[in-house]
Amino acid sequence: MEMWDLYDENRTLTGETLERGKPGPEGRYHLIVDALFLNSKGETLLQRRAKDKDVMPDIWSVVGGSALSGEDSAAAIAREVQEEMGFAPDFSQGRILMSERRERKPCGFFRDVWLFRQNTPIEAMRWQPEEVQDGMWILPENIAADPELWKQLNELYFWQEAYPYLLLESMRIRIPQGYYRHYKGNRYEVLGLGLHSETLEPMVIYRALYGHGEIWTRPAAMWNETVTLSDGTGVRRFQKEDTDGRNDA
Repeated sequence: MEMWDLYDENRTLTGETLERGKPGPEGRYHLIVDALFLNSKGETLLQRRAKDKDVMPDIWSVVGGSALSGEDSAAAIAREVQEEMGFAPDFSQGRILMSERRERKPCGFFRDVWLFRQNTPIEAMRWQPEEVQDGMWILPENIAADPELWKQLNELYFWQEAYPYLLLESMRIRIPQGYYRHYKGNRYEVLGLGLHSETLEPMVIYRALYGHGEIWTRPAAMWNETVTLSDGTGVRRFQKEDTDGRNDA
């Protein structure tokens, strides 16, 4: 029997509990947690749910579930990751990316979506057979480029809201602050990345290391693109440099 603690609309524990599947009292909520991961390549972790799951079977999703009675958000996500994927999340590299409150029958819920930066190889994971049948690391933009995969992930209430921030954090891993040389020769300093205010597209914010040092922005998706030269050679649009930028071109 799975029991949940109940919260009021201000996310204050009421001292009440609810058995899973039973209707909750008016104005009460339970806690749901989900985990997103990014590795050092900027890839995110997906799990394929077991074929005989009663909810959303045989689709790609992420680690998550309801907090049990007595668990706070951190304890709940640690248990879910360990149970479903067989490894412990690294809280020294983790934080709550977003929280929300939703109305739903038979009981409303609060949801915390955690984000962890962690390198755990697929072969080191031990999936819970009743929950998970497969797993993979994948770049966030490759999820969006696959219509069926994108549709499956959108079964998660929070996915469309969380995705721009997941992609931004992924791009920050792949485009760290520092000095870069454009394939045409000019040098630039990446100051950071941010989201476009209208489209939520990740943008690189960078400064020219020549002329008047103008500040530029460019879609992050373009930054690491391969450009084909006139001789057919492929080169990266911007190449990271180890120098400190003091000897400006």
